[in-house]
Amino acid sequence: MRVRFTLAVVAGLSAGWLMSQMSAPTLLHSQEAAKTTAATELDELVAAAAAYEKAFNAGDAKAIAGQFLDEAEAVDEEGHILKGRAAIEARFVELFQEFPKAHVVVELTSLRRLGPDVAVEDGLSTTTLDPVEPGTRSPYTVVHGRRQGQWRIASVRDFPAEAPAETAHDRLQALAWLVGHWVDESHEGRVETTCEWSEDGNYLLQNYVVKTARGELSGTQRIGWDGVQQKIRSWTFDRNGAFTEALWTPIDSGWILKVEGVTPEGQSVSGTRLLTPVNPDAFQLDSLSLVLGNELLPDTSVRVVRQPPKPAE
Repeated sequence: MRVRFTLAVVAGLSAGWLMSQMSAPTLLHSQEAAKTTAATELDELVAAAAAYEKAFNAGDAKAIAGQFLDEAEAVDEEGHILKGRAAIEARFVELFQEFPKAHVVVELTSLRRLGPDVAVEDGLSTTTLDPVEPGTRSPYTVVHGRRQGQWRIASVRDFPAEAPAETAHDRLQALAWLVGHWVDESHEGRVETTCEWSEDGNYLLQNYVVKTARGELSGTQRIGWDGVQQKIRSWTFDRNGAFTEALWTPIDSGWILKVEGVTPEGQSVSGTRLLTPVNPDAFQLDSLSLVLGNELLPDTSVRVVRQPPKPAE
């Protein structure tokens, strides 16, 4: 059980309006008094929040427990409940013994006043138990109660940690099987392709060479994640100056690529490609409805196979 009790800065306590029938001098005086009271309460809670973070990051369980009411309760993200200040202090003692370098950062996201002596805050806490490990960010809710003029924590609840945001590398894992050397041959020629991850791991990079009776053509392709379209996108460039881009849409049998581009002469290129994995070492590539300028080209279909690595010398 890893309870991460959090206390954030309580801000934004504003005075309410008095009845419009009041005289102007009375209204102004009441507003000033309310502002003074709110500012004083804000200062107290800011100081308490600063003291909490300082105590947590110093591993001071006793100082943290001193911010709770005697009958306070704490609920961790798994639903385990601690009742009473003594039990809360004991849990912090265990936490700091197990993780002496634990560190917390809290972020207040909302605050609502339920009465003159009750305030509820919601926020996010980022807890790092060990500097060599990534921290976890989770929502929390704190209920503050005021007793004898002092604000104390009546209850705190942590909720399950937020799932980490997927990176571009994560999004491309569905195509990680493309890494390697590939070849396809037909009566028209031979295409050799090499695919590898970029150094930062955020792109798949392909280099290809097309060999036909008319000569040789090479080019490159970069496959990445389009955060706006929320799809995989690729950009292809050949050495003669032509370029295309494509959006990849997953389907049950593989991928649909919607391709658009332009030749060095300024002719538009568009079409659809179906990429269908056959097994881990082969896939089918069908080119459909390919239009070059105003000409509709014949559909084509090729089988692409993985080229085994060359034997070591």
